[in-house]
Amino acid sequence: MSHYGGRTAQLSSVRLGGRRSRPRRGRALQLGILGFLLGLGAMGAAWWYTIGPRQTLSLYWLTSADNSIYYVQQERTVRAFDAQEAIRLALEELIAGPRDPHLTSAIPPQTQVLDVRVEGDDIFLNFSPEFTQGGGSTAMMSRIAQVLYTATSQNPGARVWISVEGRALEVLGGEGLILDQPLTRASFVPGFQLPAEPEAEPTTPKDSVSLMQSPKHRVAITAS
Repeated sequence: MSHYGGRTAQLSSVRLGGRRSRPRRGRALQLGILGFLLGLGAMGAAWWYTIGPRQTLSLYWLTSADNSIYYVQQERTVRAFDAQEAIRLALEELIAGPRDPHLTSAIPPQTQVLDVRVEGDDIFLNFSPEFTQGGGSTAMMSRIAQVLYTATSQNPGARVWISVEGRALEVLGGEGLILDQPLTRASFVPGFQLPAEPEAEPTTPKDSVSLMQSPKHRVAITAS
């Protein structure tokens, strides 16, 4: 009986030892797969930062000279798969503000881009409520101009629809800037005009255009 019992104990020990080896093999396999995936991720990141897809578009900032407001166009190349992603990145940069201290943005810095959708020649933009806050009629016109011209820089004939938390924006600001959507570059009134006096050009960037200011508090932007 003692010999039998000892053999049983010995066999149990062998079986248990075999069972202990399996988790080690499984763990090694898991580590191998993890290392392979990390390697693929590193290769993908290197590809993205070197030869990944890029989109080129223009950002529109604001500057002032001689009691007039001008926009400054700056070309940007961003890493994006499509125009939709490129527009989102451009708008987020506008909200973050310019690097040049001589430039500014009329978009409140707390604004968030909730959604960007491009369907053919239609561009749908959805912002957080902060987009509608602060500023008078001139600031509101500047804000819309920045968004409109930046969003359509790759397709100047595109139509832009602006929403706030999913609801179409019809009136912007307390002074009542009326938005008749969709917005287009051709339908934006008042629009961009060249500086009237040549002597004003040295104090204004060469690629700037004056934003015509309206004496009215209520400015209609009509669609073509």
